[in-house]
Amino acid sequence: MSIVTHINKLDTPFEDCLHSVELVLVDPFGRKKEKTVLGVVAAEAVYRKLQAGESINLDRRFVVDFSLDAYREYAGLSLDDHVELKDFSADGAYFETENGTNFRLAKFTGDHAQFSNCVFGDGPMTFYHAKFEVGKADFQNCRMGSGDANFQYAEFMTQSTNFDGIHFDTGDVQFISAKFGKSKVSFRGANFGEGVVDFHYSTFGDGNLTFDKAVFGGGAVSFKRVDFGHGKVDFKRVHFGNGDIDFSEADFKSGKIIFRSSVFGDGNVLFDQVISESDFIFDNAEFGSGKLSFFGAVASKLSFQLCQFNNYVDLRVNKVRKIDLSYTIVRDIIDMMPTEKSPVLMEEMNFSGMRNLGNLYIDWRENKVLSLIMSQADSTIRQKSEQFLVLKESYNATGRYADEDKAYVWYKRLELKADLKHALERDPNNAIWAYPTTFSKWLLFDKIGLYATEPVRVLFSVTVVYTLFSLLYLVLPLMADTYIDTAGGEVLANMNPIAKSFYYSAITFLTIGYGEFYPVGIMRVFASIEGYIGVFLMGYFSVAFLRKVLR
Repeated sequence: MSIVTHINKLDTPFEDCLHSVELVLVDPFGRKKEKTVLGVVAAEAVYRKLQAGESINLDRRFVVDFSLDAYREYAGLSLDDHVELKDFSADGAYFETENGTNFRLAKFTGDHAQFSNCVFGDGPMTFYHAKFEVGKADFQNCRMGSGDANFQYAEFMTQSTNFDGIHFDTGDVQFISAKFGKSKVSFRGANFGEGVVDFHYSTFGDGNLTFDKAVFGGGAVSFKRVDFGHGKVDFKRVHFGNGDIDFSEADFKSGKIIFRSSVFGDGNVLFDQVISESDFIFDNAEFGSGKLSFFGAVASKLSFQLCQFNNYVDLRVNKVRKIDLSYTIVRDIIDMMPTEKSPVLMEEMNFSGMRNLGNLYIDWRENKVLSLIMSQADSTIRQKSEQFLVLKESYNATGRYADEDKAYVWYKRLELKADLKHALERDPNNAIWAYPTTFSKWLLFDKIGLYATEPVRVLFSVTVVYTLFSLLYLVLPLMADTYIDTAGGEVLANMNPIAKSFYYSAITFLTIGYGEFYPVGIMRVFASIEGYIGVFLMGYFSVAFLRKVLR
C-alpha cells in the first residue's frame, strides 16, 4: 500500500524549531491513517552537529534534503569515508527529499541507532555499506516511500536489530551481502511491498531470526546462498506473494527452520542444494501453482504435515533423515527418484493419511521403501498398511508393476496384523477365532502365493502339496487298513506302489477323475481334501498367472 502524504506548513514553533508542519498520512483510497505535527529541521543544521561530533536527535522532526554524501561535500571529506553518527535518534521523524535519503557509509555508534516510526519520502533510501556498531538498531514501524530501499553490505554489529512492522512500498528491497553478526534480528509483521526483495549472500549469526507474519508482495524473493547461522529461523504465517521464492544453496546450520502455516503464491519455491543440520517445518503451509523443489538438499527432517501440493514437488534430496508427508493432499507429482547428483538418502518417510490425487515417483529398491516405512516410530500398523496401499496405487498408475506387487504384499500383510490387533483389543476372547483365522489367511494367501503376485511361487506350492499327498498315499497303507484299489484290470493292479501313489495323487489333485483308481478306507478323507486343495491352488495359479500376463 503506497504512503500518500499531505504536508501543511505551520508558522508555529515546535520545541527548539522555528517552524513546524502538519503531516497527514493517508492510504491510496484517501482514508486518513495518521496525523502528527513535526518540527522542521534543515539538513545544514544536522551537518553542523555532525561536524562538531555531537549526538544527533531528530525525534519528531521534518528533515529536508538530508544526505551523507552532501555532508561529505560540506565537510570536505572523501566520498569513501565513513561518517560517524553517535546515539542517532530519529523516532517519528520524516525525511523528505527529491533525490532520496542517503545514509551511505554511515557509522552508527553509541547505545542505539533509532529509526522507529520514521517515514521516508518517495525517493530512494540507502544505507549502503553502513555500519551499526550500537547496542540496538531499531527500524520498528518504519515506513518507506516508493523508491528502492538499499541495505547492501550493511553491517549490524548489534545485540538486536528490529525491523518489526516496517513497511516498504513499491521499490525493491536490497539486503545483498548484509552482515547481521550475532544479533537477534526481527522482521515480525514486516510488509515488503511489491518490489523485488533480495537477501542473497547475506550472513546471519547465532541469534534468532524471525519473519513471523511478514508479507511479501508480487516481486521475487531471494535468500539464495544466505548463511543463516545457528539460530532459530522463523517464517511462521508469512505471506510470500506470487513471485518466485529462492532459498537455493542457503546454509541453515543447526537452527530449526519453521515455515508453519505460511502461504506461498503461484511462483516457484526453491530450496535446491540447501544445507541444514536441523529440521524444516512446513506443517499446514499453503502452496500455490508453482513448483516446490528441494533438489540436492541436506537436512535432518522435512515436515509437510497437512499441506496441499498443487504442482510438481521435487524431493530428490541428497540426504534427509526423515520426510513427513502425513495427511497431505497431492494433486500432481511428488518426485523422489534417485539421481547421480541426488541419491535421495533417507532413514524414514511417513505419508500416513495422504490423499494422493497425483502420483508418487519413488523406487522401491533404490529408495529402500520398505525400511523407510517400517522404521516409523510414530505410526500404527494400520497407518503403515495404508501407506503401502497409497504406494501400490501410485505404482499401478505409473506402470511400475513389479514395485506395485511388493507394495501390495506388504499392504495385505500389515492389514492382516492390524485386523488381528483390533479384534484382540475389542475383546480378548476373540483370540479363540482370531488366531486360527489369521494363521489360515497368512498360510493360504501369503506363503503360498504372495497374494497372487507370484505365479511361480504358487506353482511351487502346487508341486509341494501334490508331492506331500503322493507320499501320504504311499505311507498310509503301512499304518492303517486303507489302500488304493483299481477297476482297470491286471496291469493297473500290478503297478508299482510309488507310481500308483503319484499317479492317483495327480488325477485327484487336478480333479480329472478317470475312474481307474479309487480310495478305500480313511484314504477317502485325504483324497477329498486333496481334491478341494487342488481346485483352490489351480484357481489361485490361474489368477496370479493372468494378472501377470494382462499387465
